[in-house]
Amino acid sequence: MSPADFAETIGLCQFLPGPNIGNASIVLGKRWFGLAGAAVAFLGLFGPPFIWVLALAVLYADIATQPLVRAIVTGVGAAAAGLFIGTAVKLARALLDRRAALALIAACFVSIALARVSLFVVLPLAMLFALLLARKGLL
Repeated sequence: MSPADFAETIGLCQFLPGPNIGNASIVLGKRWFGLAGAAVAFLGLFGPPFIWVLALAVLYADIATQPLVRAIVTGVGAAAAGLFIGTAVKLARALLDRRAALALIAACFVSIALARVSLFVVLPLAMLFALLLARKGLL
């Protein structure tokens, strides 16, 4: 596969809905081995993790009522929230000099978290405001 073919394939996979790596497995499987290759590539990529998560779900259903398990799941949830917040802070550092972007972020947070406006309403409006601000050179 040439670098140009790779770039073209990745561009297509990023445009298509779904995970890029899943799209790439289907596209490359189809390109090299036809329809059967696309199916095998997709199932080979997503099949084992699906079975693994299904097995963990069955195991968790049996032990979910145990106090230790509940405490572990609560701790993992708190750690995941901390990692998410840490990543958001790192990404926000690049926006410190862009006041319009910070105002848009704050407006989205207030609308969704505090005013309880639906995400399906806020995100399209935020996108429109972001496009307008970008055209004016403020973002």
